[in-house]
Amino acid sequence: MTRRSLAFRLTAILGGAWFVLFLALGVVIWQTTQRLVQEAQVEKARALATQLATISLDAVLLRDYGTIERYLDDLSGAVAYAEIRRADGQILGRSGKETPGLELLRVPMQAAGEHIGEVLAQYDPNPGRRAAWQLAGLMALSLAVFAGLTFWALRRLLLGKLVAPVAALIEQADPERPIMNVPANVPTEVADLAAAIAGLRERISQHIAEADEAAQVRNEALRRLCSEQRLAAVGQLAGEVAHELNTPLSNILGYAQSALPGTTDPELRESLTTIETQARRAGQIVRDMLTAARAPAPTLQDIDLEAICAAFTRLVTPLARKQGVAILHEASGPVRVRGDASRVEQILFNLVFNAVQAGAHEIRLIPSAEPTPGLSVADDGPGLPDSVRARLFEPFVTTKPAGQGTGLGLAISQRLAREMGAELRLVASVQGTCFQLDFPMLAEGSAA
Repeated sequence: MTRRSLAFRLTAILGGAWFVLFLALGVVIWQTTQRLVQEAQVEKARALATQLATISLDAVLLRDYGTIERYLDDLSGAVAYAEIRRADGQILGRSGKETPGLELLRVPMQAAGEHIGEVLAQYDPNPGRRAAWQLAGLMALSLAVFAGLTFWALRRLLLGKLVAPVAALIEQADPERPIMNVPANVPTEVADLAAAIAGLRERISQHIAEADEAAQVRNEALRRLCSEQRLAAVGQLAGEVAHELNTPLSNILGYAQSALPGTTDPELRESLTTIETQARRAGQIVRDMLTAARAPAPTLQDIDLEAICAAFTRLVTPLARKQGVAILHEASGPVRVRGDASRVEQILFNLVFNAVQAGAHEIRLIPSAEPTPGLSVADDGPGLPDSVRARLFEPFVTTKPAGQGTGLGLAISQRLAREMGAELRLVASVQGTCFQLDFPMLAEGSAA
């Protein structure tokens, strides 16, 4: 089905309504004109018959048939039929031909109160019809011109006051176009529609901004998570390499240093010196690997776990909502501890990310100052199997399917917590999984 524009539909409806209206008006005017012309012809014929009855009275009394015929001949062009008849029914003269079905007008002739005869007349309908048609044609032309001008004016008014504002609103639906002010002379409905579209655009822009902000937070958290996992993997590998290489390198360095004092052969001394130098260089490489794998030292300061949880909830809620997960923050008042806010946020992200991947639908962040300051992260997921609970914080231990996790998230979180002087632990829960991050008590007077 072909879609038509609003301008086309309004034009079609308005044109159709205008055509029907003026067609009905034309029929009424035609019938009225025809009736008025007919009445005028009847009155004219009656007046002529009355005049004939008056002027021919003497001729009837004298039976002057020549005069009567002359009067009738003079009247023949004005009426279709005329007849003068005596009271006894004798026809004294006639003009034209009587038309059956056409009204026959009768005008009595009296002399001294005595009825002596009558004049009969029929009007000629042809001139009236011609006049009616001419008048109807003129009126039809006038109506057509008036209807055309009125239709043009109304169409211009509708297009300018209704269609044009609606088209402008359609253009404003494009978020890349600036919002234009609505003219004051548009209909109320159009103004309401413009306000609704402006509000919708504002809400869409707000949702887009929130989504972009959530995506930035997620990307930044993922970047930090990948960095932490990479550092943990490198640190794990570097530790194993250092453990395996330190002893052989120490032995090589020791033997080279022991052999140098008792050697007089220049070539051998040069070789031993080279061995010592390269052994020291290899040891330095191992130490550099360990240094590169270590995360930057935490920046410890007084922080509020309540505020961190509130800010974290606001940031990740839009992203979690798309996954069908609710992030709930159970406020309990300020919880002051000494730690690194960015590391606490990283730990929260790791725990929440694990809960989402495990199939949780609700995750609760609960900061608390008693019995020790800290916070807990509890979810309603399937929980952890007993087989991994004892080794949960070891690197590369995971319950996820192959290819969906490295098993370093909790190990990194535990390391980040301990570097702040805190402790991350798994606590018993009736349903799902619950982790507790405990901080040491602040010293008296150290709270900011």
